[in-house]
Amino acid sequence: MKKIYLLAAVLAANYSLAQSTVTFDDLTLVPETHYDGSDNSGGFTSGGVYFENSYDTQYNYWSGGFIYSNTTDVTTSGYTNDFSAYTGGGAYGSANYAVNYGGNIDFGSEKAVSWINITNTTYAALSMLNGDSFGKQFGSTTNANGDVDGTNGEDWFRLLIVGKDAQSAVTDTVIFYLADYRFADSLQDYIVDQWELVDLSPLGNVQFIEFTLESTDMGQWGMNTPAYFALDNLVYGNLGTETTEDQNLVVAPNPATSEVSFNGMNGELTIYSAVGAIVYEGTVDSFTSVSVSDWNAGTYFYTLKNDLSVNTGKVVKK
Repeated sequence: MKKIYLLAAVLAANYSLAQSTVTFDDLTLVPETHYDGSDNSGGFTSGGVYFENSYDTQYNYWSGGFIYSNTTDVTTSGYTNDFSAYTGGGAYGSANYAVNYGGNIDFGSEKAVSWINITNTTYAALSMLNGDSFGKQFGSTTNANGDVDGTNGEDWFRLLIVGKDAQSAVTDTVIFYLADYRFADSLQDYIVDQWELVDLSPLGNVQFIEFTLESTDMGQWGMNTPAYFALDNLVYGNLGTETTEDQNLVVAPNPATSEVSFNGMNGELTIYSAVGAIVYEGTVDSFTSVSVSDWNAGTYFYTLKNDLSVNTGKVVKK
């Protein structure tokens, strides 16, 4: 089999400064509660990133932006439960996570983004699963009013993650489907019900991240599917210099079938599955092989870091 060698400079961004992770666990909450912005502060900071929030003081409700939560309610449908993740908690077993309702991110200066965990809210998931007074039941040929909607049941709900640089020029867009009912085999239709790891590296260096939700369920006033999603573990790094030649990392073979080698860099190596589970963790020297024979086929994400640099990238198991 032909081996494919890929320099880290091509595979992933490599920085002289360590990465940061927004976990929302640095924010204090009583169990089974959420912050909704009722203090009128206009937002909150976690992991060095500011998240905007809008609160309507006339009618006393969260009207836009981000909130953070640790609620575990996965059964209550409707807008009164617009603050719960459909996973019943944060990613990797943590308590806190955030929920987005139309808010965008401003890092304050250009950052290099790596990945983020995304899942549905209970509100959106149950609306798509069962239908409600506004949103249709996904897979149905009719809308919430019982009228044929022209979708033939091939529904989807997706998130567009748009990166913009300091001049607000679009760098790229990452699309993630929170639900997809377009498969020929209906058993493959899905509504995301676990934390999924979404690769943000195609966005490059960004100051702003804008989020847009789209759905096949549209009405006179716009989208009928509840425009919410939950997020956790946003990984980003400060911009730095590229590594010198003696720090170049070679990951090979990639794609791999039985093992993959990390050649040319010492440090702490962590490899994650597409849903964020750690499949390998350990200290590596300048040439270390990792067995992948028991892994499921698919894309995995790694972080290799030491005191000088942090290197992130992908490994594909065939």
